[in-house]
Amino acid sequence: MKFEDADILAFASGKTKKTPAPDKDEGAEKSTGMESNTGSENSPTGSYRKGPDTFPEDPLASVYGGAGGTVSGAGAGSDRVSGSGSGAGSDPADLPFEDFGAYDEGLAPSSASADEAFGIVTAGIDPLEITPAGATITGYISSLRRNEIRLGAYVVVPYEGGEKLFARVGKLQYRQEFAVDDATELHSRRMLGGRASPVNEEDYKFLAYLDPLCILYRKGQASPLSRRMADRIPRPNTPILPVRDRLEVQTGLNIPEEGIFLGHLSVGGELVKTHSEPETVAYYLRNDYSMGDPLVFRHMLVCGSTGTGKTFLTKNILRQFMTESNRYRLRNSPDDRARKNPCLVIMDPQDEYSQIFEDNATLTEDDRFRFESEKVAYGRVPSTKAFVAKVEGQTYPGDKSRAEQHEFTIPFSLVEHNSWLIAATGMSELQYIGLELLLGDFFKSSVPHTYLNFISHIDNEGTRSYYVDSGKLHEASYDGIVRRVKSRFFSKVFDQAATPITEILDRIFKPGQVSVFPTEYISTPRIRDLIVLTIMSLTVDNKLGTTGTDAIKNTPIILCLDEAHRYLSRAGGEHSRLIISRFADAARQGRKEGLGLFLITQDPQDIDDTVFKQVNTKLILNLNNDAAISSLKVPKEYERRIPYLKKGQMVVHSPDNSDIVEIIGLSNCVVKHQ
Repeated sequence: MKFEDADILAFASGKTKKTPAPDKDEGAEKSTGMESNTGSENSPTGSYRKGPDTFPEDPLASVYGGAGGTVSGAGAGSDRVSGSGSGAGSDPADLPFEDFGAYDEGLAPSSASADEAFGIVTAGIDPLEITPAGATITGYISSLRRNEIRLGAYVVVPYEGGEKLFARVGKLQYRQEFAVDDATELHSRRMLGGRASPVNEEDYKFLAYLDPLCILYRKGQASPLSRRMADRIPRPNTPILPVRDRLEVQTGLNIPEEGIFLGHLSVGGELVKTHSEPETVAYYLRNDYSMGDPLVFRHMLVCGSTGTGKTFLTKNILRQFMTESNRYRLRNSPDDRARKNPCLVIMDPQDEYSQIFEDNATLTEDDRFRFESEKVAYGRVPSTKAFVAKVEGQTYPGDKSRAEQHEFTIPFSLVEHNSWLIAATGMSELQYIGLELLLGDFFKSSVPHTYLNFISHIDNEGTRSYYVDSGKLHEASYDGIVRRVKSRFFSKVFDQAATPITEILDRIFKPGQVSVFPTEYISTPRIRDLIVLTIMSLTVDNKLGTTGTDAIKNTPIILCLDEAHRYLSRAGGEHSRLIISRFADAARQGRKEGLGLFLITQDPQDIDDTVFKQVNTKLILNLNNDAAISSLKVPKEYERRIPYLKKGQMVVHSPDNSDIVEIIGLSNCVVKHQ
């Protein structure tokens, strides 16, 4: 017996197959007498019956052996189909239909809610593939969730067996669902005219291309969540889910679960939310010895344009280091008993960091609860002290905080081993060699080693004749040296009526103390630079030298340098070259010596490459300078975001801590900020 398509459709629809209309002559033939049984096409009694005048519950019940199921055509001569001729419960194998397995046989049912999923993985647009160089994973986003998904958003795609693909949305795309041309004048006028209906999302395919970051898995039920490289692709039709578990986010992005708090994870300026309490995902900087030295000793950089919140952010970060429980090892003393709190030394050109001594009076109980739940240190640091350089004609107002103040002066004796402190930027190599010769002879003399005595020494005609006539120095070089070091700026700084800084090093470099060096009150940039370079050289020389002062050598130090580009700029002469060489050594050896550089700048492109390459953690706020952005060497997709970052938003590039991410800093300062 041959079944036609119309017969099969009739089984499913509950209607008989329509037969061609009879000719006029055939209509005159006599009736068979079965009209009352067959009924018309629209008759409520129909022709598919389980019992008299009733429809079966399943239109295909008779086909698959339902009791009493028959299918008859219209008319006495219609074929009758039954399971095995006539009996109920006949074997479906006798039917001429091809047998097939269940559609979802072997697939684990998805536990994901349809309302929660963004969409499904699809192979209908591009083939799913993964290679050593990358992967192509395309997802179809349902029309109800299209407004929620963003470029850069984090998603998970489950595998069978409990593993999950952790991925980032790397590309969003619309494609037409139907073959139409909407790039026509007629269509554009219709859309712009307001008479057309709003665009129907179902007329378009909305696709998300996923960049796999890793695969999340557990080795056992009780084992911790781990990650490995993406080495498999998900099956088609697998749901694409938003990340709602904080641990999955931190593991997927390789973010430590504790450490120095920097901010909260975000995408496109929107905080990433989870089902945890609090719902945000805290971003921590690794601060233990589980995988090497704490990252602060691999150095940090905060960069951003003026007004983007660099100082606000820096205060919040530096405060995290000043807790009683935060201790670091000393050189050659790996046991815990030798650990000490760090000393925070801050070069402060705007007189803002001494406010770490004060509480932020605007913090609420909700703020404090949130800080405590995320292990954010807050509140004043009572050990904050301001060390003020005495400069002739300049007075430090000290009205921005109540921190204890200590006045000091820079003794000229420091120049003996740091001749570059009085060397001008434009000094040639021959002049610099001559200056070292003059300083060496002067410090061998028995006269008091002061700046004024040195100037009197080299200004003496007899001294000049001695060096020029003996051929030790050329006449032009000697005169050039005298002109450059005989400056009224130096006379205002060296050997003033205050305690020499060399005598109070044990009061400056104390574990657990914040030592701030304000320079805002000094009107001359050259004097400010001299003071800052002196403190920096003292710190570096004693840290790296074998005979350094114990107060510096035996204390972990975080040296915070605001406007770092002023002091670590690319070498433009012998003077700059020596400074850069000194701090490049400090950057390279800081990890083992317990010296961390914390650099703040709005011109990162001006920092010398030998120092810049040693910086492991970069916190990048809004920048509009293309040269500055390029110098940071972050992935291109993040480079494009930097000019659009809002105040408090930043990109964190710290390869030894996590994948590159976007975070938002705290909206409130943990200490006073005015």
